[in-house]
Amino acid sequence: MSRKPSVTNPSDPVLWCKEAAQRMISGDEKGAIFCYQESVKLRPGIPDVWYNLARLFEKTGERKEALATHITAGKLFPADYRFSAERARLLAESGKYTEAVNAASDALASAPYSPTLLANKAGYLIFAGNPDEARQTAEQALAIDPGCALAYLHKAHAESLLGNAAKAKETMETGLSSVPDDGRLLKLQANLLIRSEDFEAGLASIEKVLLLDPNDAESWSLKGAASAYLGRKEDAISAFEQAMKLDPKEKAYRQNRDAVRKG
Repeated sequence: MSRKPSVTNPSDPVLWCKEAAQRMISGDEKGAIFCYQESVKLRPGIPDVWYNLARLFEKTGERKEALATHITAGKLFPADYRFSAERARLLAESGKYTEAVNAASDALASAPYSPTLLANKAGYLIFAGNPDEARQTAEQALAIDPGCALAYLHKAHAESLLGNAAKAKETMETGLSSVPDDGRLLKLQANLLIRSEDFEAGLASIEKVLLLDPNDAESWSLKGAASAYLGRKEDAISAFEQAMKLDPKEKAYRQNRDAVRKG
């Protein structure tokens, strides 16, 4: 932004919002942020303006400012679940899972029958170290929407962590019968199958995932693992190398490839 944006009447919050929209069209996201900030100074009671401002902060890499904006807006508009939900997501992405669970609970206080919010909370609970409550929360989501793929995913994950592989497998099968082309479910299914030493079925499942998303490094790594266990050395090496290309920062992929080569 070479200079600060301006409008014909600086005391009109609507004009600042219109200017923000024009700035976004032209690719001037910093300018749009400035315009939205001016608008909320003049008229702080419009939740959509706060929401747009927070999302722009995140888009430009200013995650702390985005979180702060969601917190401020959440206090101004406690009945608008979007701000608590976004706060939960940002906290979880920062590894603050217990705080994310609390924020998700705040969102659910305003939207208690949202399967997406319940499924998200289940995921945060898993990483916060509470798989039993995660399972129960996922079940609440599925009672509302039996086709919620994310809820099946987190329920199966929770059951696996609780040591019930059979229930986890059953949950995965039920989920895939409802949403057969969900890549996340297929990937978790492949992971569970490989861990239970059903390598052929695990490989078949991960092949389906790669048809849906050939650019997922973790899926290539799973293919490498299944192939290695099946004694298909060249396929395993090739899969791990593809994972390395997609995510060169992950050292485990190189280590696994080297281990297969030595074996």
